[in-house]
Amino acid sequence: MTTLLDEVICCPVCRSAQPVQADGAYACPSCERRFPILHGIPRLLEDVPANSRQVQRVFDFEHRRFRDSWYTRFEPRLVEQFLDDCRLPREFFRDRRALDAGCGSGRWSYALAELGADLVSFDLTEGGIEAAAEHLSDRENVSVCQANLFQPPFAPESFDFVMSWGVLHHTPDTHAAFRQLVPLVKPGGTLYVMVYERHSPVMFFFTNIVRAFMRRLPDERRYKACRWLIVHNRLLARILGRFLMISYREPGSPVDEQTLQFGLFDAYSPRYNHLHTRAEVRGWFEEAGFEGVTVIDVPGSVKVRGVRRSAATAR
Repeated sequence: MTTLLDEVICCPVCRSAQPVQADGAYACPSCERRFPILHGIPRLLEDVPANSRQVQRVFDFEHRRFRDSWYTRFEPRLVEQFLDDCRLPREFFRDRRALDAGCGSGRWSYALAELGADLVSFDLTEGGIEAAAEHLSDRENVSVCQANLFQPPFAPESFDFVMSWGVLHHTPDTHAAFRQLVPLVKPGGTLYVMVYERHSPVMFFFTNIVRAFMRRLPDERRYKACRWLIVHNRLLARILGRFLMISYREPGSPVDEQTLQFGLFDAYSPRYNHLHTRAEVRGWFEEAGFEGVTVIDVPGSVKVRGVRRSAATAR
């Protein structure tokens, strides 16, 4: 059966040919590079650049360690959370070609699949993409692969909807990563991204000091240390939260402590944690030729979507 990935795949190295699947790999007829299929997942990337290996390692640990947290349980609530997050109607996604760029363990990919999108999901980490494949690869409308955001293995203008949620700011250059996504969106298609917001300079000053210390710890010790940043007292959380990135666990909350550790490990571990303003990210969209740019008002993060201008509109 031909999948969406088979239709949109492009060699991530030479960008000049469509790899063909044969003998347990995708082979490029132009540059002759082979990309193996391991555990049923195409690995459509070369060696990860040195400046991204630390990020790949910590997120691989995270996705393997947190598979059973509330945050990553594939349940119908994720669909409603996703719709509330992107502020698009349910019917928008049915039969649309969609890309989840940096899908992690696949919680938003699950939502897109449930909404009827024809979906390709990729991640840089083995742990993330293997977790996503475990839950989603048996669906006819989902293809997963391991790939590098800076060498996306897809032909230009392949997707009606492209999203990258909580990923771009963990790369060496957020704007450069954003620019890699733009050509993948069809004219008239939608691009949606979420990145960290630049706010609370005092809080981020002290958070970065703690980050510098935490990143020196082995991954397992850093994970355990993150539990000390979970606060159960509302007043204490309000005070500490002015100076440090913490998590407050409200009594009776369905969110378990493991999930809060998930978020804290995510915040304190990667080498890159770039911050951006809403005006800055809006500017990226407008510079790239998007119209109807919408900034979603959510404190602490920058969520922006826009529609890629068609040639007719541009004229």
